[in-house]
Amino acid sequence: MTIDYADFTKASNIIHSIQGGALLLLGAAEAYALDNKGRRFVLAAAAALALSGVAMFLAVLALPGGWSLEQLGAALSFRRGFYLFIAFACLFSAAGMSRLTQAALDRQGGGWQAMFLALLALAGVLYFMLASRVNEEAWRQVLVWHSAVGATLLLAVAAKTADIFKPRRALHFAWAALLLVTALQLLTYREAQGTFAPRLVTMETPTEVQPAKVPAKNAPADKKRPAR
Repeated sequence: MTIDYADFTKASNIIHSIQGGALLLLGAAEAYALDNKGRRFVLAAAAALALSGVAMFLAVLALPGGWSLEQLGAALSFRRGFYLFIAFACLFSAAGMSRLTQAALDRQGGGWQAMFLALLALAGVLYFMLASRVNEEAWRQVLVWHSAVGATLLLAVAAKTADIFKPRRALHFAWAALLLVTALQLLTYREAQGTFAPRLVTMETPTEVQPAKVPAKNAPADKKRPAR
């Protein structure tokens, strides 16, 4: 079995685009709901969020895994940090199902909405952990980008939570706007080449210096030849 570490980079870029697309639809639906009472757009965005988790898992299975669970397990054993993307897939699907259930029941607040926001908050926290799972060469870029994504998503959840307890149009607008900003950050992000490649360390051993030959003390002296 051959593991191509470029497949990890491709899968990561695809997953970021999937996440960005799902949050873009969610943010647009929340902005639409600000002045419209229809639920179709909200239901469609929630369904897209749920399906995005399935798409993320398929991206991991197709590229590093080669459509084989056995190969996927072997590939992930070399890059255990990629399990975070499977966690993202679960969180996005669960969050989408929670929002879909809440919208289908036409309820404001309640347990389904609390679960939806909690799952989004957990996803926001996971973004801060991605930097510790890549090469040291790409660590700084990943940290800066994903810290911004995680912070923006957590701010969005905070705005929506405040809107639940103290409804304000400005808070709902902030919730939708921050979701859209998070989506744009994810859509424009691209991994650097070799982000998930193994780090190669070249070790040079010092050349051994051969000690100079020292004439032995007890070596027999040359006998003088008798004069003829």
